Amino acid sequence: MDGQTPEGRDDALLRAADQLAAVAEILVSVSARTAVAVDSRLSPPLLRALTLVGTSPGLSLAALADRARISRSRASRVCDTLEGAGLLARAPLAADRRGVGLSLTRHGRSVLDRVRAQRGDWIRDALLRMPDADLNGLLTALRSLGPSLAHAPRVLRPPPDRSP
Repeated sequence: MDGQTPEGRDDALLRAADQLAAVAEILVSVSARTAVAVDSRLSPPLLRALTLVGTSPGLSLAALADRARISRSRASRVCDTLEGAGLLARAPLAADRRGVGLSLTRHGRSVLDRVRAQRGDWIRDALLRMPDADLNGLLTALRSLGPSLAHAPRVLRPPPDRSP
């Protein structure tokens, strides 16, 4: 975008944002489809909770609610569903007798690993269909975009809690 007018840069940024938003929607859809293919009970909110607990074993119910941006009662219902499916286990926290720590069961870890593997296979297959020049350009752009997104200010407001 070097040498462009400010208006040309703004147009390019808008087009790039639109394209990234479209890709994000596709990736969310792929994630949901792969989760359901692995376990038909895994809705996007259940997968999100499973993923959060999988990356932070011992996570408290309150922390899960905060990270998932849902109410504690909604988080509890999500955990009830995951626990009933044999994917999640709850245990009292040693430091706080009223708190509950969450962890994946062996089956839960296996399901999450299979979802990630299928999603990764789908993405790799899509990347293999890209021309080499486009793939190299994408890799260059992603190396720059990742840190930019990670350091973006948090201006998004959480959506209202929608109970099942």
